[in-house]
Amino acid sequence: MGLLSGVENEAGAESDRGGTAVPDSPGARELWDRSLESVRSEVPAEAYANWLASARFVAEVNKSIVIAARDPLTLDRIEADFARPLQRAWRQLDPKQRRLRFKLWSRISPEVRDMVGNPWAMTPSDEDSSLSQRRDDTAVRHSMNFGTLVVGESNERAVGIAKRVASGAPVPAGIVVMYGQPGTGKTHLLKSIQTHAQAHGDTRRLAYLSAEEFMTRFVEGARAGDTAALQAFVKQNELLLIDDLHWIAGKVKTDKAFFGAIRAVTAEGGHVIITADAAPGDMVGLSKELSSEIRGAAAVEVGLPDQAMRMEIVRRHAELIAGSTPNFRLTEEMVARIVHAVRGPGRELCGVLWSLQLETGYGERAPTPDMLEAVIRRIAGAPRTPSLDDIKRACMQTFNLGKAEIESASKVQSICYPRQIAMYLSRLMTDKSYPQIAMVYKKKDHTTVLHAFRKVKKALDKGDTAMIGDVERVQQAIYDRLAAHDVS
Repeated sequence: MGLLSGVENEAGAESDRGGTAVPDSPGARELWDRSLESVRSEVPAEAYANWLASARFVAEVNKSIVIAARDPLTLDRIEADFARPLQRAWRQLDPKQRRLRFKLWSRISPEVRDMVGNPWAMTPSDEDSSLSQRRDDTAVRHSMNFGTLVVGESNERAVGIAKRVASGAPVPAGIVVMYGQPGTGKTHLLKSIQTHAQAHGDTRRLAYLSAEEFMTRFVEGARAGDTAALQAFVKQNELLLIDDLHWIAGKVKTDKAFFGAIRAVTAEGGHVIITADAAPGDMVGLSKELSSEIRGAAAVEVGLPDQAMRMEIVRRHAELIAGSTPNFRLTEEMVARIVHAVRGPGRELCGVLWSLQLETGYGERAPTPDMLEAVIRRIAGAPRTPSLDDIKRACMQTFNLGKAEIESASKVQSICYPRQIAMYLSRLMTDKSYPQIAMVYKKKDHTTVLHAFRKVKKALDKGDTAMIGDVERVQQAIYDRLAAHDVS
């Protein structure tokens, strides 16, 4: 059970019934905003947007600060993942040492709810909007918009259609499916559509909803014997953004309700933009009707970022962090180290940066290579040393050479050049001696390897861009081979 269950089961003092409630206790709302802002820098942007951004300050009740969650799923996630850091941040700020209490909005006493009003009904343009609401919206816009999205060959088509949808340009398909592996930026695309449309005064009725949230609301409504509110909420929109469709796979009743909802939107000329982990033809667990509807959508893949995109993702997110942590500056060597050490998608690269920010004490110290290595060891594990054969075969693959060619005595540039790079990396990335490396390339004299090492190193030291690019390409091929070995 989470924090809430233990608190609410205590008798008397923790109840919000019959006690004194102060909806805007002097300074309390500001302290909550500051606590939330502090924790926001510790968690992934997607996690903040999906869970914490919807939490709302309610009131001070019986010397405790009540924070509301809209639905049980959000409450569970806040309790499990964020309650402790929020309590810690709050204790450091609150001179009265009150306690935060996280509660489901529907379970807060009617008296308190009537006094406060619906905290989610407020918008940033309302004269009485809370600072918390404004900061929540600012946080989402800051981290997930087209400006912070790194675009490359792997996602340019998806970004193109997302921008058309966001700007209101014609999109013939009523449903668009953006699919790809987890962590490739699909949620970022949906949030960018939402942010752009709202920032530019789009008059279309728009809603962002994860499939998980749709399922949770549907189940809650079904238990209460009324799902009409959810259906009405969904159907009223002209642009519906649905994240992570796979969440409803195998949920028959939710599937049926979801099918009816998207049909209602598209029947009125609206658009539904969906993200999923698999292509429409590869999705499993959907009903025949919903599967047919999804297969009839316009589908575009969001692929894994290439090396250049991964480098830019690290740079751009480091700049975002530096906005709130001025000492957070990375050298290009540190950026390259992160990209080479962490083989996962963009989300995992960002995980290194958030952990590194924590390592620096949120600006108390500037990040150092030693700090970075400590973070990488925790996240990526101890690096595995490639074998000499791994390096040789990666070089053969990169330059399209056969085994006989790379092991030959040929002085032809197209063979000699790749072989020298392979020898250089063999010495750099392993603990093997020059004679041991020479044997792998059928050389009788280790001085050939020594010459190759010195020649490549000299070119790199001089900033030879062609050599730097080729060495990085071979290194990438080596890392890909190691990753393939780990999977198999």
